[in-house]
Amino acid sequence: MEKLIFEQEKRGAVLVKSNSSAAFLTVPDTWQGLPVTEIGDYAFAQQPQLRRVTLPESVDSIGNHAFYNCFALEQLVLGNGLRSVGDGAFKNCRELHRISVRGLTWLKSIVTDFTNEITLTITAENGQTVVLLFPEYDYAFQEIIPPREFRSVTYGSGSFYRMCVTRNGVNFDEYDRTFPRAVREDEPEVVQAIAFYRLLYPYQLRPKYREAYLEYLSAHAPEVVSAVLAARDLPRLELLIKNELLAREQLEDAIAAASESDFPEGVSLLMDYRLSRFGRPTHRFAL
Repeated sequence: MEKLIFEQEKRGAVLVKSNSSAAFLTVPDTWQGLPVTEIGDYAFAQQPQLRRVTLPESVDSIGNHAFYNCFALEQLVLGNGLRSVGDGAFKNCRELHRISVRGLTWLKSIVTDFTNEITLTITAENGQTVVLLFPEYDYAFQEIIPPREFRSVTYGSGSFYRMCVTRNGVNFDEYDRTFPRAVREDEPEVVQAIAFYRLLYPYQLRPKYREAYLEYLSAHAPEVVSAVLAARDLPRLELLIKNELLAREQLEDAIAAASESDFPEGVSLLMDYRLSRFGRPTHRFAL
């Protein structure tokens, strides 16, 4: 039995069914000399083992319920050719939190189909990497009496971040302008991740928004550095140091915490920063 079943259509080949048991699957860009242009309806549906799928640049359409009930699906890698996503294509893909795509356009149908938290990694045409976090959100309907009307109530900033994505790509000004809402409505670790991603990958980041992100990290420095050290995240730690966001007392606490957690790279980085900014520590001895 073929693991991937294709059919020929006018524009090329359609993947109509996957019988593969692989957890990590790459769809080829051609079949019998034809470009693979479409993922058919229900092509990957009900595949609980599937964790990551990579689609070629030639695919411009994902059909209805194509990945329905792929409960373990964690990551999608997409080309810049995608133009449409069918109804319920990723319904019940509760673990899908990472999407990578080449190109900044045609992202709307990819991002807005999910209420999950999504980390979107984009490779721009100039080769620059962009990483954006779209927070999880939920909604409910409330009845207003009188009159008997219902209104939708949204919980979390995720729906507002998704409004920043249009058919032409991401409106980065709108994305950055949404940050205060995330501060009010989302968990601190989510807010920290939004700020760090924008500062580490500052594609079209205007100075005033850069300052807003830095101000947030500075105002929450103790919990921010604690989370960074717990994750052993050197790029984030380097960003905190480069922007001098740690006061001396916080720096001493961070060195102690990194040492206790057996994070030698972090200890070395923090001690070098202490030396360059504050000089050698002074020791006093009682006689």
